[in-house]
Amino acid sequence: AISPKESKDLVAFSKGLNRFSREDPTFRVHLDAESSETIISGMGELHLDIYTERMRREYNVETIVGRPKVNYRESNKSQGHFDFLHKKQSGGQGQYARVVGFVEPLPPEDWNKVEFRNDLIGQNIPPHFIPAIERGFREACEKGSGTGHPVVGLRFVLTDGAFHAVDSSELAFRIATINALRIGVQKAHPVILEPVMDVEIVVPQEYQSRLTSEINRRKGIITATEQVDGSAVIHCDVTLFNMFGFSAD
Repeated sequence: AISPKESKDLVAFSKGLNRFSREDPTFRVHLDAESSETIISGMGELHLDIYTERMRREYNVETIVGRPKVNYRESNKSQGHFDFLHKKQSGGQGQYARVVGFVEPLPPEDWNKVEFRNDLIGQNIPPHFIPAIERGFREACEKGSGTGHPVVGLRFVLTDGAFHAVDSSELAFRIATINALRIGVQKAHPVILEPVMDVEIVVPQEYQSRLTSEINRRKGIITATEQVDGSAVIHCDVTLFNMFGFSAD
């Protein structure tokens, strides 16, 4: 991740990155939509160091360079029930909404999805409030209560609730749902998911043991090894966070 030290240098910083990426196809720049960080990548850390130095020398822009943020995800391992009442009275029309149900994990193949299911029987919650409840659920999933990362692999099941003829509104049910989801997730053994990289490394055979030690140090799992034309080919799974700085080490 890279950014200018001074906000006044943002225009020159952008010009420099655009020019460098046009001149060198192996130097790539993109904006991470989730973290809003500017990410640069290339042929190795030395390659990137050259461009940060050129940014300072040719555009007079001092930069801050560091590891990019890892886009974690929040999920849950079991079922968690919720029963939340949102009730507020401050003069005039108040707010009243109650939602009851549970959250549960989705099947492994749907790990990156969220699902809303309405199992409500009867008219304890009028049908026109159900879309507001679903919106509240999906809004809450955008920023989890644990680390602030999106919630995935979760099903929200609405089973019961209550409303008030005067004080209930879409806003009240949306707020109630956001709080209900937090309660349900806390009871459902929440977990943090992190990206795992499928890595293939080719090195001379004499460096195989040293590389194996480095992979183990980074808590990687070796899945396969093979010998090809005097070189060792190692396949392994390593978390993205532990891969930072690998080529330099």
